[in-house]
Amino acid sequence: MRNVFTWTAIVASLLVMQLAQAASICDIKMGLQTARENLVAMLDAADKAAQEDLKKKVDEASTALETALEAMLGDAKTAEDNKGKLNKFKETWTALKDTREKEIVPAIYAGKKADAKALATGIQAERMTTLKGLIKELGGDDCKAAK
Repeated sequence: MRNVFTWTAIVASLLVMQLAQAASICDIKMGLQTARENLVAMLDAADKAAQEDLKKKVDEASTALETALEAMLGDAKTAEDNKGKLNKFKETWTALKDTREKEIVPAIYAGKKADAKALATGIQAERMTTLKGLIKELGGDDCKAAK
């Protein structure tokens, strides 16, 4: 019985490693787009339940983005100049996410949608431009359209 669990654990680990290594800039791009779209939808959501559902989607997309980013950074096949761009992406993403979590989302929950929009169209818009530019430099323009 112990051998079955051992083999199951090994197979599961290999599958996780394979999925992580298969991450691409397109996975990062998709996560960024999905997180942004759901955050914008939160601004328009009329009730707390809808906001909570959208926030869950923002968090899921953010986790997917971060998983792909870490996989690419840890992949020996990723060129060093691309790792530099990915590290810049990570730095900018962290700043964007921190502002989102500490300022924008609380403003939305507090009903201060104008304050949230002001933040989103200020420094966050600049950060988003930086992130999209890095995605483009990393070949993200070649990603298939989001489904």
